[in-house]
Amino acid sequence: MSLFKAALRSPPICPPQPLPSQPRLLLGVGLRSVGRSGSIRVWRGVHSPARPLAQLRSGSEVLRGLRFQSTSTSTSPAPTPPAQGTSSPSPAVQSLAHSPASPSLSPPSLPSIPSTTEPPPTPSLPKRSLLGRLLPSSLVPAPESASNVWKLFRLAGPERRPLTIGVGLLLVSSSVTMSIPFTIGKLIDFFSNPGNSTFLGLSFTSASALLFSLFLLGALANTGRVILMRTSGQRIVARIRNRAYASALRQEVDFVERQGGGSGDIVSRLNADTYIVGDSVTGNLSDGLRAIVTASVGLGLMFYLSSKLTLVMLAVVPPISIGAVFYGRYLKKLSNQTQEALGDMSRVPCFQVAEETLSAIRTVQASNSYPMEEATFAQKVQLVFDLARKEALASGLFFGGTGFSGNVTILTLLGYGGSLVARGEISVGDLTSLLLYTAYVGGALSNLSGFFSSLMRGVGAGERVFSLIDRVPAVRPGVGEEFVPSARGVIRFENVGFTYPSRPDVMVLKGFNMELRTGESVALVGKSGSGKSSVQALLLRYYDPTHGRITFNGRDIREYTPESWRATIGYVPQEPVLFSGTIASNIAYGRQGATLEEIVAAAQQANCDFVDAFPLGYETPVGRNSLSGGQRQRIAIARALLRRPAILCLDEATAALDAVSEYRVNDAIQRIISSKNTSSIVVAHRLSTITTAERLVVLEDGKITESGTYRELASRENSRFRALMAAQLNVAAGEKSMLDEVSEATESDSDGETAVGEEEPEEQVIDDVHDQKKIKAKAASMQ
Repeated sequence: MSLFKAALRSPPICPPQPLPSQPRLLLGVGLRSVGRSGSIRVWRGVHSPARPLAQLRSGSEVLRGLRFQSTSTSTSPAPTPPAQGTSSPSPAVQSLAHSPASPSLSPPSLPSIPSTTEPPPTPSLPKRSLLGRLLPSSLVPAPESASNVWKLFRLAGPERRPLTIGVGLLLVSSSVTMSIPFTIGKLIDFFSNPGNSTFLGLSFTSASALLFSLFLLGALANTGRVILMRTSGQRIVARIRNRAYASALRQEVDFVERQGGGSGDIVSRLNADTYIVGDSVTGNLSDGLRAIVTASVGLGLMFYLSSKLTLVMLAVVPPISIGAVFYGRYLKKLSNQTQEALGDMSRVPCFQVAEETLSAIRTVQASNSYPMEEATFAQKVQLVFDLARKEALASGLFFGGTGFSGNVTILTLLGYGGSLVARGEISVGDLTSLLLYTAYVGGALSNLSGFFSSLMRGVGAGERVFSLIDRVPAVRPGVGEEFVPSARGVIRFENVGFTYPSRPDVMVLKGFNMELRTGESVALVGKSGSGKSSVQALLLRYYDPTHGRITFNGRDIREYTPESWRATIGYVPQEPVLFSGTIASNIAYGRQGATLEEIVAAAQQANCDFVDAFPLGYETPVGRNSLSGGQRQRIAIARALLRRPAILCLDEATAALDAVSEYRVNDAIQRIISSKNTSSIVVAHRLSTITTAERLVVLEDGKITESGTYRELASRENSRFRALMAAQLNVAAGEKSMLDEVSEATESDSDGETAVGEEEPEEQVIDDVHDQKKIKAKAASMQ
């Protein structure tokens, strides 16, 4: 009992371990030679991160380029492998020794830091096993399937103790179960012969008590087996879900949002696939072992009772076994397609009804879009239904065929067994026991085929889960040095070129060069799609530049860990997200250990005065849409302020706000910028936002076309910025006089009265000081 309790308690569910700040780097060095025997020799080196990351990466680039492959026509000798018992130089030294020219050894500059993708391994022909040479290829499981099967069973490693006890209890319960047909047969013979006074050498009362105790033991063993197997299975599911979720959080943004790894697909892997995997290595394993024990013991007792009848029964086993193999592989393929279709449905808008369509129910009803939404959803449902129907058809044919084979076997045994009873070779009780064992063995073989099919289903789901767990993100967490949070300096974009992974042919940024000094405020202006948000995405290291580099005080930001670098950046998106929790927890999101005083101070600095009006104050529960746009935006600003950022990124933070909310948000932003301790990059279109920036950078088609202060660009003739502002104000070519009037009013408000006789320039500065004064007055009246 103590062992049973201990098995239930251990091992605990371990949370995902944090990634080390400087993990051990494995840099493969290939020195390949094809000798006379045709064998390929590959030596690999392991390097520790003792040197700076830039040198490691540069070195790895050089070493990866030093690959030598000799052929029959090559004159260069093949490298000699080190002799045993002698110390061999490292692969790096060997590579350098075989270098054809020293200039190729110069490390590349930081702008050419390569991606972390390793070169593809050298292809080799797999060896075929004896089974693969004897059987057709369609009957032999693929090597990757076998590898995934072992991956599944390795998940059960931490559960050895409870699973071992569970297997022992399974053997006990199965043995008791297999004694029932034998006992029934002996009871029939006992009652058929009135002259018998003993049953199995005991009195009938004693034998009944013994059987009752035996059956009770079997019931207790079966109970313990189910409890241990299921609790172990849930621990495995919890463990693999934690690992998969931790891996999903560390993937690059593009994978989660675009490349087949949308949130719906990832949730499908975390939910359905992990459950299938956990069930495959526990519940399915238990059923498979039970089927093996039942079939083995049943066949042994059948041979003991009548070898002739047993051989007749075995005539149907090979067809069932071959059918199970074919069915298992086909079912694995269908299971993969069905799971991918379910992930597809979770990813596309038609299946996000609860999250998207119902949240926009006003628009749906106002547009009378019911038929369109229903038709789109029905198409995806039909796709999954078609796949499920194929799987159902395959299952029905298989189980129908095995059931028919079992019934024919029983009829054959009855006919042939009846003749044996008539000749006196076996008793009626033995024939009954043998028929019962036939049913038991047939059911066990059916369960065994089901075990194989479920195992293949688990392999199919495991491939999707392991592909997420084992995936190496493009921006690797924990790689590099720790960035000092208090550091301040100059950020430079040096000849940066960038393409999104989902659109590799579209260059979003082209030769982008920009400098952001300490405490400076820069506003990025341009049409939609000009690359403004991409600049912030690169600065936040959601992606790395395709070409060029981004430096902080002369050092490439890729030399720092993404976590420590992002910790110094405050980000306020256009549509801020509030998580389920309180206002305080949302402000403190990403800043562990923040005190209530710090939270309140950040909220006050962000003009979150509306919090005091709530009865629960900062403990008020909030969700995604429980506050207005301006309130959510100010909470997002308070969240950014709490981090004490060195860099502040604002992505059209006031685009969806009304005039009063915009003024309050801009006032909070201006407080941050005026401190001169935080550099800021603002993406905006509205005049009220960009007029406060110290420098404007106009982007067009991924390039900088203009740069300067607001007044310089607005007063410049043929300015792209002036054209953008005119388009924003909806000023047509024939309404130039209205634009001049706005410019004159702006100039008079900013610089006072114009001197008598002084002639105004033809193109006046565009400003919205009038608008800001009106907004300020309206805000004061509302307070």
